[in-house]
Amino acid sequence: MKRRVTVGLLAVFLFLLNTKAHSTDDSNSTGIVSLVHVGIGVSDLTKALHFYIDQLGFKEAFRLNKADGSPMLIYLKVRNSDTFVELFPNAKNPLAPAPPMVYHMGFMVEDLQAALHALKNKGYPLPDDAFDKASKIAGDGTVYYFVNDPDGNHIELSQLGPECLQVKAAPGLLKKSR
Repeated sequence: MKRRVTVGLLAVFLFLLNTKAHSTDDSNSTGIVSLVHVGIGVSDLTKALHFYIDQLGFKEAFRLNKADGSPMLIYLKVRNSDTFVELFPNAKNPLAPAPPMVYHMGFMVEDLQAALHALKNKGYPLPDDAFDKASKIAGDGTVYYFVNDPDGNHIELSQLGPECLQVKAAPGLLKKSR
């Protein structure tokens, strides 16, 4: 149930952010200024922490524990940002919608080819054509590649250039990667 609520709230926030982007009238602003975190359920905390910390390079920010001392949630900080991934251990939700409401999480990388080489060197299994696929410029002007966490959540790694649509919409994005 927590995962469905978290995913639902994320969908509402993303909708509100998108709605704000289309509005020219700030008087209707909700006050939302940034996406702070994405909360996801994980079935195996050890595997999830290995993926997000050891392979993607996130840093554990803090944990909240249950009364018995077991982790209730773990916040992981995305490098050089104010964004977090919130892990909910032992998530087994038979009511989760299929397909999921959140299709993927997107993270900006400085150099996509280097990021994929680092993942491969850290033991993440990449198919033989990964580097070729990750060199093609998409319609929005980015190069990207999808990986999956141990629970199958889709993670998009995107390299943004000065001419990509995201940077044109939010010029400060490139400054954050440095």
